[in-house]
Amino acid sequence: MTSTSPSTHKTLPPELHALVQTATDVLSTLPASDPPRLTDHTVASAALAADGRVFTGINMFHFAGGPCAENVAVGNAIAGGISSMYSPPSPNAPKVLLEAIVAVASQGRGVISPCGRCRQLLMDYWPAIKVLVQDEDGILRCLEIKELLPFAYVPKAFTRKDVVVG
Repeated sequence: MTSTSPSTHKTLPPELHALVQTATDVLSTLPASDPPRLTDHTVASAALAADGRVFTGINMFHFAGGPCAENVAVGNAIAGGISSMYSPPSPNAPKVLLEAIVAVASQGRGVISPCGRCRQLLMDYWPAIKVLVQDEDGILRCLEIKELLPFAYVPKAFTRKDVVVG
């Protein structure tokens, strides 16, 4: 993905269309109630790594605040060997980052924008990631996370090389 400007659905590369389809396919495999219950999984996410692998996740609703689908997808990516921008290099494998992510909502709601918490998480781990969103006219667009969170909080620990976080 080389373009940094927003793209309409007509100019999105095939791998981004496939990412939307992957998240949609995950949703189609989940049981659903009509109307949805609080325990239904109503959002699926798919994240594309630079090496072509795709990682998926679903939201885990819980009254105490469960993770969004994007958080689950990026957790699966990290568990699968994907690095964050600030991960130390692995002696056994090249550093592979996430390039794009999308979330799709159930009941035909289509692509949805990430919530504020997900935006901050994406900015913290992959400040160059692209996010697929749907505008008010239903057009799919590919935006940099910086466009969705222009004044992100950046902890000083992320900008200092001598501080270990975690």
